[in-house]
Amino acid sequence: MGKIVFLLLVIGAGAAAYARARREGTWSWPLFVKTVIGLSLLGAAVGIMVIRVGRWMGPENALPATIVAVVVIAAGVAGITIWVRGKTRHHGK
Repeated sequence: MGKIVFLLLVIGAGAAAYARARREGTWSWPLFVKTVIGLSLLGAAVGIMVIRVGRWMGPENALPATIVAVVVIAAGVAGITIWVRGKTRHHGK
């Protein structure tokens, strides 16, 4: 039941963000597709990195490997956000 509620929250947040972007005139399907591809590649890269680093460091060092993964994810999302922010057309205000 919790998964369904979470899914509905994600869908609702996505629909609200889409509606706001359409209203502001900043929505771009090509930019959306590039962002989804970038996030997918980031997820794949982090997954591969976690497996390799986890094997190299061993199970006793799971916490440092997890911290490295979180830092890489944060840096990747920040980079994608900055890139998208620079490509978004802002109308109005």
